[in-house]
Amino acid sequence: MIIVKPKVGTLFSLGVFVAACLSVSGYSVGYVFGAEKPEWYHYALFLIFGPIGLGLLFRMIFKYKVVRFGKGNVIINFPTRFNEKIYDLNDVKMWHETTIKTAGGKYKELEILFEDQKRLSLSMQEHTEYPKVITYLKKKIAKREKK
Repeated sequence: MIIVKPKVGTLFSLGVFVAACLSVSGYSVGYVFGAEKPEWYHYALFLIFGPIGLGLLFRMIFKYKVVRFGKGNVIINFPTRFNEKIYDLNDVKMWHETTIKTAGGKYKELEILFEDQKRLSLSMQEHTEYPKVITYLKKKIAKREKK
């Protein structure tokens, strides 16, 4: 069984950014409510960094997924939503891997389209066990790979 999760480094770096956004927003809110005449940029900091921090925080929480490949199944588990979706490999309509050359190396992303039009995207930089998943898909359902 191949278990694919987000990498700890990805979650940590996003968490640091979210914490910074919410800290700046919290500081500006405290200053706005505590000062007699706050400056315009305190309002701007609150209105810009607050929604960005909250949006990323909720996205991290509710989009977190653990994907398992094996025994002819693809199991997508969303632990924070208490939701699990099980697909048979026969339910895979098509899959393809996109490779983009960047200055820092290669960016690889796998996209799987299922019969119910749901998409699963995994990237090499953000998820563990990526090469094993590509090998598994090439072994089991190579005919459905979009070239």
